[in-house]
Amino acid sequence: MLWTGVRVALAVGAALCIYLLAAWFVRMFHSFVPPEEPDPDDIRPVDYRYRCIVCFAEVTMTAASGDEEPEPPRHCREDMALVVEEGRW
Repeated sequence: MLWTGVRVALAVGAALCIYLLAAWFVRMFHSFVPPEEPDPDDIRPVDYRYRCIVCFAEVTMTAASGDEEPEPPRHCREDMALVVEEGRW
């Protein structure tokens, strides 16, 4: 009888912990704020080609905001490398 009570108490405690963890996880998604849209007047045309150093997937960037060189996109959890074609630079 004592072991049954202990097992029930452990089951209720585990269920409570799982519920609290799930509620915290859902709250984290609810508080996510997407980044703001860039100002259309700040967008400029560019021609950058990037290649993933892991799987060699390629991306062409045709627009960027600001006057600086944009940060490289990420793929396979790594920054992509800027591809420089011969004679272009």
